[in-house]
Amino acid sequence: MADDTQDLNDETVESSGTHIAVHWKEESYYQPPASFVAQANASDPAILEQFSEDKYPQCFEAYANLLTWYKPWDTILDTSNAPFWKWWVGGEINASYNCVDRHLEDKANKAALIWVPEPEEEAHQAITYRELRPRQ
Repeated sequence: MADDTQDLNDETVESSGTHIAVHWKEESYYQPPASFVAQANASDPAILEQFSEDKYPQCFEAYANLLTWYKPWDTILDTSNAPFWKWWVGGEINASYNCVDRHLEDKANKAALIWVPEPEEEAHQAITYRELRPRQ
């Protein structure tokens, strides 16, 4: 198709990059507030010690404990079948519960999702944790 056209059912359809609609807004970069930057974990020099090689992979256990586990893991990281490593072997979680249900008590009326439709002229829709729960 050297002429950048294609015959479809006796109609000629042009397929040019100039005909592709762009739906993404150009957005500015917003710097986080100073209070957020100040509390960021990466700004703490102790993070290098916390995630040092001699503490790997146990260093991730504190973050795994932020989730609700139905069954705790037996092994943090199984490297016996490289490169097909397995994390949190034997553990069981419910992603839906961790994403929605456990937030209902203290964040029920806060936005869990903000839907930005296409085309962009349509209204955005904020869906609270309470509204999201029956949609699971």
